[in-house]
Amino acid sequence: MQVDINITLENLKIGKTQCTQRSLDKLNALLEKRFNAGEKDYSIATIGRISQADGGVGDVSIRNRTGQHFKELINAWASKAKTTMKKPPVPHSRKHDTPSDMDLLKRLDDPAMRAVFGQIITEKNKLKVENRILKQNVEVIVDMRPNYVKGIEQAVEVVPALRGILLNSEIEALENAINEGNMANRGWLVTRLGAVKDENGHLLFKTGFVSAIQKILTEI
Repeated sequence: MQVDINITLENLKIGKTQCTQRSLDKLNALLEKRFNAGEKDYSIATIGRISQADGGVGDVSIRNRTGQHFKELINAWASKAKTTMKKPPVPHSRKHDTPSDMDLLKRLDDPAMRAVFGQIITEKNKLKVENRILKQNVEVIVDMRPNYVKGIEQAVEVVPALRGILLNSEIEALENAINEGNMANRGWLVTRLGAVKDENGHLLFKTGFVSAIQKILTEI
């Protein structure tokens, strides 16, 4: 099915603020340039990084619930390019591939050696499966920052992951707090160091406010 980007873009603009419409136009221009260049990576991480570097919306704004229109536009261009929003695998030359266990096993002429080597392969694969299961069931964050009390260094503290601690409403509140569209509508400006100022240049939130919330959201 032929994708008409112009119709999609105009439909996404309906009911949006002027600021959001400009952001959609800027993102559309970036996506059109990638399409004409034959690019196949339309993942949010890649598009958000390139867009933010060019003064457009970043990946946080795209991932937000309020950024659904940005995701729909990216998906439309991905469909036009006959790909998806999933990051494509990195191509590599087969001449640099390491021979698989079975390839090495087939090179052994001695039946006894093949039997021993086959048993080693079986044990190795079993350990890999067990290790993968353990990784899936363990999730901790190790705080490696030194903690001094009266000159005595304390032991390393293991703290729980953020996932599961915050409620959905609290996550939405954090996303809304740094939403670029909301800030623009209020006349607020985010500085390079993550501070927030109002339209008169008065400091509303100190340096690191936006970047701190972005780091929290990436851990959830």
